[in-house]
Amino acid sequence: MDPKWAPYGLMAELLDSLNIAVCLFDDSDCTVLWNRTFLRLFPEQEGFLQQGEPYSGNLHRFYRQRLGPEELPNIDQYVRDGVARHRAQSRPFVFEHRGKWLRVGSQPVPDGRIRIWTTIAAPNVDAGMALALTGAGSVSDSAIMENVADGVMLMGADGRISLINDQCLLLYGLGRDQAVGLQYEELLAAAWIAQSPFPTPSGTRDHWILKLAEDRRFTGAPFEVQLPRDVWLRVIEQRGPDGVAYSTHVDISELKRQQRAISLGKEAADRANAAKSAFLAMISHEIRTPMNGIIGMTHLLLDSGLDDRQRFYAETVETSAGTLLGIIDDVLDVSKLEAGKLTLEAIPFDPCDLLDEAIRLMAPRARERDLDLARAPLVEPIGRRLGDPTRIRQVLLNLISNAIKFTEAGGVSIEIGVAPHDPSLVTIKVRDTGIGLSQIALGKLFQRFEQADGTITRRFGGTGLGLHISKQLVDLMGGKIGAESPAEGGSLFWFTLPLDQIVSEIAPAVAAPEPEPVRRLGGRVLVVEDNLINQLVAEEILSHAGFTVEIASGGQAAIDMIRLSPPDLVLMDVQMPDMDGYEATRRIKALPPAASAVPIVALTANAMEGDRRQCLAAGMIDYVAKPFDPRGLIQAVDRWILRR
Repeated sequence: MDPKWAPYGLMAELLDSLNIAVCLFDDSDCTVLWNRTFLRLFPEQEGFLQQGEPYSGNLHRFYRQRLGPEELPNIDQYVRDGVARHRAQSRPFVFEHRGKWLRVGSQPVPDGRIRIWTTIAAPNVDAGMALALTGAGSVSDSAIMENVADGVMLMGADGRISLINDQCLLLYGLGRDQAVGLQYEELLAAAWIAQSPFPTPSGTRDHWILKLAEDRRFTGAPFEVQLPRDVWLRVIEQRGPDGVAYSTHVDISELKRQQRAISLGKEAADRANAAKSAFLAMISHEIRTPMNGIIGMTHLLLDSGLDDRQRFYAETVETSAGTLLGIIDDVLDVSKLEAGKLTLEAIPFDPCDLLDEAIRLMAPRARERDLDLARAPLVEPIGRRLGDPTRIRQVLLNLISNAIKFTEAGGVSIEIGVAPHDPSLVTIKVRDTGIGLSQIALGKLFQRFEQADGTITRRFGGTGLGLHISKQLVDLMGGKIGAESPAEGGSLFWFTLPLDQIVSEIAPAVAAPEPEPVRRLGGRVLVVEDNLINQLVAEEILSHAGFTVEIASGGQAAIDMIRLSPPDLVLMDVQMPDMDGYEATRRIKALPPAASAVPIVALTANAMEGDRRQCLAAGMIDYVAKPFDPRGLIQAVDRWILRR
């Protein structure tokens, strides 16, 4: 589900406690979400309603349960009329369903519309009124008004109330003798005076003259009126050519409360999302910091003289650390997707080259399990496309990794092709000869923290996030993803993406390969880091590479050291207790030129969206995330010292 609908999902759950039914539709009238009360009120939808279904399908099931044999031939017309009402509804209406009377209101929301049903007491219409409404008898205007469920009043050409029904008097809290003969603005002022114990501007006729002039945008348009005790009315007034006005007054207090609940629920969900993102960023930092020590020290250990058994132990630690880091990255990806902070690129790339690269990356893992891993022959050329190769690679690697993990014999085959009906649609399929998927398992796939069954975690491990992230990414790129269990066994996972073909593209000039940089031995590097283990890791890695390393345990200590003797490069931790790396960098950049010109590279466990931009905005020139690859750290230090 698109993250933008998440607050409405929370609101639907909250409204279950009030026995209020909710169904949300997007701007194409397709179902987005619903709550449990909706299914209790409309049990015919149970098991059939699904995300993405048009509202017409929802209505078709509803009418099929209500219509008798003589009316069934008209069901398509009823559905068309219902869809039209859904799109244009501006006021609640009442109907009976399965022995209950329901009031349904509809409210536009950004990119869609929400419908809300509440149960009400059965309206009471007497026999005479029923005859009058069917045309079989006659009844006076006042009798009709008294039998209408909503408030109704009649005003003469002079603008004064001549008839008003009991429901309208009840809404305004006045007696008939207090209301008849008043102008509408005088009625509103009287209602406020009668019900509010304290003098307010709402109790004056002049206030309501100005307020009604503002609210009545044009003749006949509905407008809302607030009364004491949080009562809200929607008023529709129609004036005839003789000046006589007929108006209806509907209590929309519950709808207004629901609107406030929606707004408050969305605000609460936004706050919860922000708190969750901050919590995940903090947890990520706290986990990545010790992970940097584990990975860094393991790298140093592998570079030392180990016998075969010791090397096996160290490589096992390195593999386990990499697996744990992958889980951390998955959790962060979920957070970015749900917060809507993950952005996509649109750059030219070759999908076949991307597929071959993914196969090369996964080939060692397939060889370890004695499995075949290959790409099926191309049926037709794909060509270069426009899209986000990084995120497509992420989806592809996840599907191939899962296929290898769940396959014990045979192999994995990947094929790529173009949809025959639309050459812009590229489809990638991953087939395996593994354990296969049951129908129950197929229903659970792609859900967050879900796996096919409980034995999966015990036998193969995993968090159940990979496929969920893959679906979110494919949805974000405008594609579709799915899975099947072929009759011949194994599993088939596929995804289709709209990738525009690049018809003509100017080939980039091929530059001569740059020579390997010559290391500048003796370069001084100041490591600003408050964590003792990470100080040791950075010092050992850089010292072995030929650099002179100095350590500062905090931002102020680094400023003092740079002021006295500027180094060739500063590696700056971002999150430190007394002065963070951003503030320390800004203060260093304010020093005299000899000190302020020192290049500063962020060395940080912060890995959320926007952290890199924040580092560059503070005056840093590069960003190395923990846990870092020791070779990548050395290359970054080399690059910036040589440039200087």
